[in-house]
Amino acid sequence: MIAVIIIVATVVVALFVLGGAAWFAWDSDKRVRSFARSTDLIPGRPGRAPESWTTDNTREALLHRRIRYAIADVHQNPAIPHDDELVAARDRLDDAVFELDDRLIAAAGTGGDEATEILDRAESAVKALEALPKKLWEAPKPDQLADLDRVTRVLSRG
Repeated sequence: MIAVIIIVATVVVALFVLGGAAWFAWDSDKRVRSFARSTDLIPGRPGRAPESWTTDNTREALLHRRIRYAIADVHQNPAIPHDDELVAARDRLDDAVFELDDRLIAAAGTGGDEATEILDRAESAVKALEALPKKLWEAPKPDQLADLDRVTRVLSRG
């Protein structure tokens, strides 16, 4: 009788764990797809880029999507929302992200060497933004502020 109880308890626990894992996978996939299809440049703030940039393979559209995912990673940092200075620095970064995206949109309307130069500068700025989330994770507050401000300056120049 004890063996049956142990088997039933094990099966119930296994089903519970499997159900939780399935729900987690489904929910995560739903959120990722929802963000991928949205026009939000920053989570909760729509961008000004054409909606077609969510799937286009032009250089401008690819850089736009890289910006979206990098800034989303910055927004997922759990330490930032608990400090007013860090929130202010992140807000300045958000503004710089919009400025950079606006330059990408403008470059899409031009052509030739000018657009290539804008896209090259934007690409180096995007690389700095993509490296930021890793630097912010578990760094002391002064380092986080310095990194946020540095990347904001890079994006403003890019």
